[in-house]
Parts: sequence; C-alpha cells; structure tokens
Amino acid sequence: MGRPSLRELMYYLGPGFLISVAYMDPGNWATNISGGAKFGTALLWVIVLASLMAIGIQIIAAKLGIATGKGVAQLCRERLPKPLVWPLWAAAELAMIATDMAEIIGAAIGFSLVFQLPLAAGAVLAGISSFALLGIRTAYRRGFRWIEFTIMALVGVISLAFVFQMVLAKPTAGEIAAGLAPSIPNSSALFIAIGILGATVMPHSVYLHPTLVQDRRQQQVEANGDTEAVHRRHFRLESIDTTLALFGAMFVNAAMLIVAAASLQGTGIETLTEAYVTLQGVFGTNASFAFGIALIAAGLSSSLVATMAGQTVMDGFLDLNVNVWIRRSVTLVPSLAIVLAGFDPTSVLVASQVALSFELPFVLIPLLWFTYQEDIMGSFTNKTRTTYGLAVIIGLIVVLNVWLLYSTLSGTGTPG
Repeated sequence: MGRPSLRELMYYLGPGFLISVAYMDPGNWATNISGGAKFGTALLWVIVLASLMAIGIQIIAAKLGIATGKGVAQLCRERLPKPLVWPLWAAAELAMIATDMAEIIGAAIGFSLVFQLPLAAGAVLAGISSFALLGIRTAYRRGFRWIEFTIMALVGVISLAFVFQMVLAKPTAGEIAAGLAPSIPNSSALFIAIGILGATVMPHSVYLHPTLVQDRRQQQVEANGDTEAVHRRHFRLESIDTTLALFGAMFVNAAMLIVAAASLQGTGIETLTEAYVTLQGVFGTNASFAFGIALIAAGLSSSLVATMAGQTVMDGFLDLNVNVWIRRSVTLVPSLAIVLAGFDPTSVLVASQVALSFELPFVLIPLLWFTYQEDIMGSFTNKTRTTYGLAVIIGLIVVLNVWLLYSTLSGTGTPG
C-alpha cells in the first residue's frame, strides 16, 4: 500500500481531535492555572510527561477498536462475568455524569464572564448551547466528518486563544527550558504535580476512542477487505491522528500554565473567575475575552463528546441504544441543578475530578487485560514491553488518583 498521501492522512484526522478535548476540558484548567500561579513554569515538565502517558493509552484504546471492531464496554459485557459487568457499568455512568458536570459548569463560568451574567444564567446558556450542538451530533449519523469538523473548529478556537495569550505573555526561552527540567519546589507543588498527572486521562475518552474509529474501519474493510494489512494501515494513520491531536492538547495545557506563570504568579489566584479578572488587569480586555471564549469552547466541545461517550457506555454494557436527546437531558439536569442551587462552581469542579479519579481503574485495567489477550486482539496483541509499559503507566495513574482521592476526602491537601 506504500506511504500514505497527504490527502489520505487528512482524511484520517478526526477521532484523535474528538478525544483531545478531554485533555483540555474545564476540569483541567484549575490545576494548570493553580500550578502556574503558585510555582511559575516549574511544573511544565509534568504536563509534558502526563501528555506522553495519555498518548500511549489512547493509541492502545484506538488499537483495540481497530483490531476487534468493539470497545471496552462491549468487550466487558461479552467477556466478563455479569456480577462484574454491572458495577463496571454503574461506575462508568457516574463518571459520565461527573464529566458532564465539569463541562457544563466550565461553559457556564465562561458565559457568565464573557457576557457579564449571573452564573445561573450562564448555566442556562450552556445548557441551551449543548442542545444546539447536539444537532451536529445527529448529523454524525449521516456523515461522521460533520461532528469531527465541528470539534476540530472548537479545538482551533481554544488553541488560537492561547496562542494569542502566549504572545501577550512573552515567555522567554529560559523560562520554558527551566520548566522542562524536572523539579518539585515543595510539598504543595508535589500535590499539584500529582493532580496534573493523576487527572490527565479521562475515563470517557478511553471508552469512546475505540468507537470513533469504527466508521473508517468499516469503510476500509468494504473497500479493501478485512485483512491485517488494511487494519495495520488504519492503525498507523490513527496513531498519527492521536499523536498530533494530543500534542495540540499538550500545547494548550502548557500555555495555560505559562500564561498563569506570567500574569498570576504570587497573586494567590485559585478560581477561574479570579484568573479572568486578573488577566484583564495584566494583559487587557482582549486577553480575558480570549480566556472566556476558550473556556466556553472547551466546556461545550467536551460536553458534546461526553454525551457521545455516554451513549457508547450504555450501548456497550447494556446493548441498549438510548435516544441521544434523552441521554443529554439525563446528564444535563444534575449540572444545572447544582449551579442553580448556588453551590460553589470551583468546589464542584474539584469534586467532579475526584469522582473521575475513582473511575479510572475500572476502565484502564480492562483495557490492559483485553489488549493482552491474543484470542481477542489476534496479531495486534500487545507486545510484552508494551504490556509492561502500559501496566506501569496505569499503576502510576491509579496510585496517584487513589492518593488524590484520599487527600481530598481526608482534608490533608487541596486538589488542583
């Protein structure tokens, strides 16, 4: 089949970008901003390390979908005992609600800041906008590129906003280089570093990625046959897509920390609202406006992808295809109720990240198990070094998340 052409490569770009929004959603913003505000660029290397770990996990998740035509949830239903499947499904559903809660609240904060509205009004706008975007999701049934282009456009908005802010921040090469050298200034920095690492991989992105590759998989099988060579080429191109998209997400997260280091260091900033106001004072209205627009784009794009992941989870675990509008409503109502009830949005964002941390082992361990089984993966079975490497990454993420969960519930630390 030879080397892929640029046109072929462009055709395969898409699933990775849908997944990438999980790595720049509002739940990640607070950690990055807190790290930059408190420790400058010192924790930049943690973002790079976390991103490399995420790339490895997502490539393996995509490989599972390409090799089997199935996702983690469906394989759990087919391969695991039913008494185990039900708890896995329940944990996944709670993770979907927690994910959507973070996305909607993040978008609500963005709307309230940009348009100078009460948070409750921002939440209503976020809910209405998420339903509007769902119309694009319906178009996915007629052509998967529509939703990919929509998400890629929103990712582009987020990226451009931080390019603009980076230009205003004017970081020096020395500051960036210093941040890439591994160091932990103190115990408080260690906590934030663990927060960045531990909350990097989102459960819904692992559930969703194997499903997102199915359209192209089916098209290639119909056009060229169900052969190993066809799937190998697909996997190669999907790996490029995933790597490019998550490197973009790494830039956004790094830019958040760098901009926070330039404008917020030493201010004691803890919330997104405070960061918005301070950015306005340091860099002007345009910078804070870009920040708010990027936050809206991050929240809405992540919310749409979370809805798709929720459908994948329910269909996979229960073999039940629920109407997407009903699915959207079920996860949206708790988010709106929490905002309208007057809960502190930052505290809710933290709580949602703790819930997601709790879910991670329930998806990462099955992913490792299934991709290690030759009767499931065939020639795509993980090599021994891949299995060990993934096991180390998963073990590290699980340990960090358990530590974060314990520290949060015991009050011995403050999650990022």
